[in-house]
Amino acid sequence: MQCTLGPIPNGANKNLDEVIITASKKSQKQSQTGKVVTVIDQATLINNRGKSLTEILNQFSGIFTVGANNAPGSNQELYLRGAATGNTLFLMDGVPLQDPNMITNTYDLNNINPEQIERIEILKGAQSTLWGSAAVAGVINIITKKGGPKK
Repeated sequence: MQCTLGPIPNGANKNLDEVIITASKKSQKQSQTGKVVTVIDQATLINNRGKSLTEILNQFSGIFTVGANNAPGSNQELYLRGAATGNTLFLMDGVPLQDPNMITNTYDLNNINPEQIERIEILKGAQSTLWGSAAVAGVINIITKKGGPKK
């Protein structure tokens, strides 16, 4: 998707970067998703070094994390757009995350190191038709960094 800004005072146009969303089970342009999408890029993650994943997510609108600033090991529950905890589906590289220690659909975000994340895609709104009943409030897809050519 190439976006061009309107007239700029000096007469030059500026092209914006293309955004491809993968949390919808297939790669597609952000303009074609029909959903409210927030992408936390690598630059934002670098600016928030030293913070936990819940502290980073808590900075964005529509997301409230109870206990985001608590000590590691405490239960941290994420609410997306006011829906009850457990109604947000967490994915890692497109694979649903489930914690067998929990009896609900919640996942302990303390298990994920933000240093290993490339970007985070947040799809707000009902995603149940694609992902099932766990995605009533939305989907948070955590894309991890890929290894280099050396093994």
